[in-house]
Amino acid sequence: MPGSSCSGDAGILRCTGCAGTMCDCSRAGVPAMFPASLSTSFLLLALVGTVDVNAASGDPEAARFQRDLLAVLECRAGADTQQIVANTLRAARYGDPDRRPLHLRDWHFEHTGETGDAAVTVIDMPVPLTLQGVQTRRVFADDQGFSIAIDAAARDRIVASHGLQLRSSTLREPFKVWSAQSIDGSVSTSSIMVRSVGDEYRLGCTAPHVGTQVARSPDRQQRADANDLTAAIECRADDATLDRVERVLQQVMEQPQSGWPAEVRTVSAPTHAINGTVLPVFQIELQTPLQIQGVATDRLLVAPAGLFAADLGRVNVASVLLDAGLNAADQQAGVLVWQREASRSGLPSASIRINERVVARTDDGTVLTGCSSSQMRKAGSDPKNVNIPH
Repeated sequence: MPGSSCSGDAGILRCTGCAGTMCDCSRAGVPAMFPASLSTSFLLLALVGTVDVNAASGDPEAARFQRDLLAVLECRAGADTQQIVANTLRAARYGDPDRRPLHLRDWHFEHTGETGDAAVTVIDMPVPLTLQGVQTRRVFADDQGFSIAIDAAARDRIVASHGLQLRSSTLREPFKVWSAQSIDGSVSTSSIMVRSVGDEYRLGCTAPHVGTQVARSPDRQQRADANDLTAAIECRADDATLDRVERVLQQVMEQPQSGWPAEVRTVSAPTHAINGTVLPVFQIELQTPLQIQGVATDRLLVAPAGLFAADLGRVNVASVLLDAGLNAADQQAGVLVWQREASRSGLPSASIRINERVVARTDDGTVLTGCSSSQMRKAGSDPKNVNIPH
């Protein structure tokens, strides 16, 4: 599916993130039905299928289209073939029905849903196709690409047989995706994908994509690992480490769920309140927990004002403060928040980056610990020497 992105710079740790809360991010609207860029952005139908073709005998154009369509549906078609099929179906969808090729005369196209992300073109075919043991005469085309409907039993069978991983989101559609990924989180070839659509499920394919620099770089130094994430949360990360962590966060925010880093399982926008004030956060749950200050957690939080933190659950806040090197003198007035500068470094833009160690106890007893990064003008470069807005 097309990448989801915020309207602004996504450099979270550089305090230049999206306006408003992190959960304001949503998928950019794209034409839902046969866009011109289908050959590079459409999710294609799933692997291993058959089509019962009853074409006009001796019609080479019909035979060629049927072969091309089958290749597309089986996710083995090249970009040129994908475009040919897309153009043919687009012409059949929007052109004069009386001027369609003979082999598409009995195909029915119906537009449903609203415009934009919710728009769907339902394609009913006179001949059945079978994919992954599911036979159908109906194909859906939406902003996620081509897909067919499957039931829960078929979903479970396909997910198990292909070893697909679940990735879910409460922030944008689709809410759940089961997909296969390489170890670095990239999807270099088209592969089978199952996704939820309301209470139903669709079988489709991931589109080949290189995604962000995190996904396409073969260099280990371009990809954040567990040590990088831990260092960033504990205010021990250098600039190179922060860059790697930033790219992971960008990938989660900007890529479809099938293109998330392999270690990411779920994203959501939980509610945390401190002294009655709600702290808007973007939560990332990992496949494997991290050890943060001796506590295992799989929940990472990104919040406005450059905060990158971990949710430690309802642990003893005194022990967390001790491990973080904070004490009673670091408590902020009137709230259960402790904060102290950990480091600062110069930036090329005549600014100083200040990293502060933060521990907070929310109103429900959850303890958050992390690092807040902000920027300040160097003395002399700005007479007011004020903090740069995050």
